[in-house]
Amino acid sequence: MRILIADDELINRQILQGMLKDYGDSDVVVNGREAIDAFTMAHEQKSPYSLICLDIMMPVMDGCETLLLIRELEKEMKIKKADRVKVIMITAVDRPKEILKSYTGECSAYMIKPINKKALIKQLKDIGLLEE
Repeated sequence: MRILIADDELINRQILQGMLKDYGDSDVVVNGREAIDAFTMAHEQKSPYSLICLDIMMPVMDGCETLLLIRELEKEMKIKKADRVKVIMITAVDRPKEILKSYTGECSAYMIKPINKKALIKQLKDIGLLEE
């Protein structure tokens, strides 16, 4: 599985990479703009991501804006809904407004920091990226 981790905090990127290392290769970026660039480049190289872990609060472009743009790009690429990248929105703040924006943007799941590996693996199973 190809994984993209978008988070502006180094320690959060490292933690997620460590948790996911047994399930695939991960690339990391520090903001939403870089996530869009990585997403686009992966498709151009015919090697799209299966999973994007997307922090909500980032500089340049936040996670909610990034998610909406990813979904728009997938529509332009004529990617079927069933084949779209799975996106787990991640945040340190439990705010209903951000949760609603994430689901409106059609995220696959939502997690609140600190993330623990057991909960993350459960989410990966729930969204169909790992077998039970």
